[in-house]
Amino acid sequence: MRFRTQDIMPPPIVKLIDAARRYTSSPGFLNLGQGLPGHVPPERALVALRDRLSHPATHVYSPDEGMLELREELAIYLRRTSKIDVNPQDELVITAGANNAFAGAMMALLHQGQKVVMPTPYYFNSVMAVEMLGGQVVEVAGLKGFQPDPATIESAMDDDTCAVFLITPNNPTGAVYERNTVDRIVDVCIERDIPLISDETYASMIFDDATHYSPRSRRDAIDHVITLGSFSKDFGMSGWRIGYVIGPEEFIQEYLKVQDTITICAPTAGQLLALEVLKSGLDFIEDELRRLGLLRELAYLRASEIDALELERTKGTFYMFPHVKGCEDSKRLVLDILQSTEMLVLPGSIFGASGEGHIRLSFGPLTPEAVDEAFDRLAGFFKEN
Repeated sequence: MRFRTQDIMPPPIVKLIDAARRYTSSPGFLNLGQGLPGHVPPERALVALRDRLSHPATHVYSPDEGMLELREELAIYLRRTSKIDVNPQDELVITAGANNAFAGAMMALLHQGQKVVMPTPYYFNSVMAVEMLGGQVVEVAGLKGFQPDPATIESAMDDDTCAVFLITPNNPTGAVYERNTVDRIVDVCIERDIPLISDETYASMIFDDATHYSPRSRRDAIDHVITLGSFSKDFGMSGWRIGYVIGPEEFIQEYLKVQDTITICAPTAGQLLALEVLKSGLDFIEDELRRLGLLRELAYLRASEIDALELERTKGTFYMFPHVKGCEDSKRLVLDILQSTEMLVLPGSIFGASGEGHIRLSFGPLTPEAVDEAFDRLAGFFKEN
């Protein structure tokens, strides 16, 4: 057989977890590879969902666009946290995660051979989606602090550009994009009538003096911005596969064709759980984010003690993206770390050419004791190598 997908890279995390399989059964194995938070949804929300599991409505399809009550609660939450206004009736769709939302947006927007401009380092699943649909990713290098460069983004656009894609706070770097930078990119997109896709999955995970800025909060940009989000990280719902996409009504009507074709609707039980968290669990989520902030401080403190790591302190997410002195093959380095320390980290090269020489560390699911242990092992590894 000949498959359309043969020339697309396989999911790199899956391949690395396969490589780590011989170590995962070890009681000392540490996984700093997958992007997972360290908490699950609040008990009150889980109890409320359990009470609904026997109800027939939990086991049938929701409307394609998602439960109206969830969309209404989410619209209120986003107005409070991101200063964006969205009509829950016709500008918002609940999706099976943010990956599903991005792939669906590409299916609605991307014509064969068109281009999507992405600052690097980028999120590899988004690249896979573009290439799977016959599009091309145009990588553009960023500036100091992993900030995107509006001038480089503009120069990368041409008549075949169908979208610009930003993730802020960023995966893999943790960078929170500055408002002025985002606004300059929005201005270019409006001028050229090109949609800006803004992935804001980590919008609640901001620290230090940073502020998350959503480009949809600009009233003049509403017709040019598509916003993606997820309940996976801040709500601890990775396995429930609930996300959302926001856009102008015209886009949403086209997106719903994709939604009905690919998933029909997001999982009903997951929607119910997300609704319960929004209604009764936000205090718990805020406590968990404060805990994550303390864990982040410890991780940066311990990383600063390792001379081999050149680390830019960013202000969002639970990722660190240090450059490793002298590293020219991050995939080889990651395998060496795995074999020597029974610890999985990700190679920077899977996040684009500018990621080579870096590694991504995900400390979200760790305890403080595990953070100490992880950096003890890294320090020992680099001392011997």
